[in-house]
Amino acid sequence: MKKAYLFLTLEGVFSLFYALLIQGPVFTGLAMLFNLDEFLLSVAAAIPPMMQFFQLFASFFVQKYRKRRFLVNVFNAFSRFSFAFLIVFLLLGKTEPLIFIVALVISQIFAALSSSTWNSWMRDLVPPEERGRVFGNRNMFLSIGNALIIYLYSSIVDHFSSGFVLVLLISTVGTVLSILAMNKIPDVPVKETGTGIPLKVVFKDENFMKFVFFTFYWNMAVTFSSAFYHYHLLKNLGVDYTYIAYMMIVNNFVAMLVYRILGKVSDRVGHKTIAEFGIILASFVSGMWFFMNTNTYRTLMVADAFLSSIAWSAINLSLAILPMEVAFESDPVFFGLNASFASAGSLIGSFAGGITAKFLSDIYVNLHGFEIFGLQLLFLMAGIFRFSAVFFLRKVKVKKYIPFRAFMLSTLSVTLRRPVYRILDVYLLLKRGNERVRRLVRRSKRRKSNTDEQGGEQG
Repeated sequence: MKKAYLFLTLEGVFSLFYALLIQGPVFTGLAMLFNLDEFLLSVAAAIPPMMQFFQLFASFFVQKYRKRRFLVNVFNAFSRFSFAFLIVFLLLGKTEPLIFIVALVISQIFAALSSSTWNSWMRDLVPPEERGRVFGNRNMFLSIGNALIIYLYSSIVDHFSSGFVLVLLISTVGTVLSILAMNKIPDVPVKETGTGIPLKVVFKDENFMKFVFFTFYWNMAVTFSSAFYHYHLLKNLGVDYTYIAYMMIVNNFVAMLVYRILGKVSDRVGHKTIAEFGIILASFVSGMWFFMNTNTYRTLMVADAFLSSIAWSAINLSLAILPMEVAFESDPVFFGLNASFASAGSLIGSFAGGITAKFLSDIYVNLHGFEIFGLQLLFLMAGIFRFSAVFFLRKVKVKKYIPFRAFMLSTLSVTLRRPVYRILDVYLLLKRGNERVRRLVRRSKRRKSNTDEQGGEQG
């Protein structure tokens, strides 16, 4: 299986040439080149998660053809080459927003079909006890690829007048290489018990539906502000692509180390615990962007590079594996339903965020030299929005889970080189102490209530 995991990683790295066109500063710059305003940019940024609704239809193709590797390659080819077709319109000088939106929608429909088929395939290919390590190592190398490709793309866009045409051409080469690498991964047979599950059966799975609702809410919270972080840097603060690329390189090299650690830790403490950790940290980072202005952006972008790297490494790793853990079969219908709710959440979040951003975009306040742009208020709201998603995640039942407080105490103990058992003992003592205090308070209230009733009867 080592050879299979090697080509799984190579395929992921080559796929980054396309993936980095639909996220980050290059995506924002390309959207601005096609004259998208704040509202349309928010809609465009939400199209990838919105189109995940089409994952529901992947089950039909898997049941009919039963060759998941072939299907993933076909879907990826249609997805990536259709977006690269924007080259033609750029060369013709046609940069209407509708062209960009339509190309992105077509691309992401096929990407959604590919994603669900790939998830079903990976669930059968990678054993549950190895998923954290395998995908953690894979994501570590993807972080290296991210750093190099982001720098390459940003340098091209900054130094060449036809920079966006060049990066689109490079992405097509990456697509061809990813297909060649994919052909080296074993196409394991579809399990008989993993196909043909009716949708109504999935809806009756109470625990899986709790996870689906969390996915809906989390995507709504993320897309509320996701389109505007790089937009704020480029438009309001005038930061150039190369400087953003430097920070993203730092981000990805930190992620490389974090994935290596989390890949091992998540198999031990549980993927839900890692997801909670990532969401809470991502919420803090979004709130930190409230202070991002022309005087502070250099310092805060460095802090963001480190903190967001840790947060999103935890989120990306855990939320990629959790659906495999919560679903009781490998049928694509599970992943498709989860993705369709993510799509609905993204739609609502992007529209809400776009309308809010449009309303706030003209606001500018200078308080004794401290600048506040309207979008900074949006980032603060987004931080609160994201944090609230933790309460929905905690309702989902998983086989392995350590409460977030215990996990953080254990992590701090390792960091401070203190014995883990002492910290955990303190946590358990505090927990038991709190329970005893609550019991004493309840008893005191009952006694007081009984005394009052007796006094009333005597009166």
